[in-house]
Amino acid sequence: MTELAINARGLEKTFGGGRGPFKTPIVKALRGVDFKNERGENYCLLAPNGSGKTTLIRCILGLLESKGQVEVLGYKMPKERDLMIPHLGYMPQDLSLYPDLSVRETLSFFGRMFGIRGRTNQKKAIEHILEVLKLKRWESMTVEALSGGMKRRLSLACALVHKPQLIILDEPTVGVDPTLRISFWDYFKELNEAGATIITTTHVMDEAEKSRKIGFMRDGNLIAEGTVNELREKMEEEQKLIIGTNLENMDPIAEKIRRDFSLKVSSFKYKLEIHYNDDTIIEPILDLIQKHAKIRELQTVEPDLEDIFIDLSNKKEVDS
Repeated sequence: MTELAINARGLEKTFGGGRGPFKTPIVKALRGVDFKNERGENYCLLAPNGSGKTTLIRCILGLLESKGQVEVLGYKMPKERDLMIPHLGYMPQDLSLYPDLSVRETLSFFGRMFGIRGRTNQKKAIEHILEVLKLKRWESMTVEALSGGMKRRLSLACALVHKPQLIILDEPTVGVDPTLRISFWDYFKELNEAGATIITTTHVMDEAEKSRKIGFMRDGNLIAEGTVNELREKMEEEQKLIIGTNLENMDPIAEKIRRDFSLKVSSFKYKLEIHYNDDTIIEPILDLIQKHAKIRELQTVEPDLEDIFIDLSNKKEVDS
């Protein structure tokens, strides 16, 4: 039986309420979420901003009170949170760094906070993370003097300095330049291959694909999870036909295809994207288009994560 790194059941979180002039609208941020994550997993929570992914992480870690039951690395939360902390590396979306400390002093502080004891052990851990995340040349610089990207790199280093078993990274690449973003995800993969359990959150589709398992959140619900291929199989239309033409306004043709073939069609300048699951419809669709335009491009591709998320979100709306 596989051990669970996280086992959360029936998590509910509501914001707002109150009385009189202090009353605010009630927002259901989590609506009875069940979230299980296996040890050694590389998992990404993918959702637009405001869908509840940060709230879910904060409730799991006991940073917010919520209804439901949570165990993290076998510890009951929030009762046994202090016992769990030394095994956790958490990088919040909002940076929590002291501006007047140097990079090295910051790492020393977080290392002690996460339980690294002894001057020799602390020095060894700090030197390792400075080297791995290429922070050595900035070790004497104060936090307030760092660029935004360097602050995120330091925040990541603080989460990893004690070599935790469970690493939770909330939007780790927000405000990070593309080159640094790639290096971050490469390092996350290395940590996972070395045995760490990694959970990331993002709203960027191509980042989510770097994780083995993906969970989709929407409106406080975990609406689907699995590998990319497993999520793709949940779609009614599992293929996408891309057709480029010489006609700028493709809207009338798109509408006719929707009506005649009952398919989902996206229309762009000079191009159509048609979702389907039956190859026999391709020829009649091409015949229809050729009556109105010249075909200049034709390719069949599998739906990407954005297509999958939109499809599953639409199903959720129908079921609600």
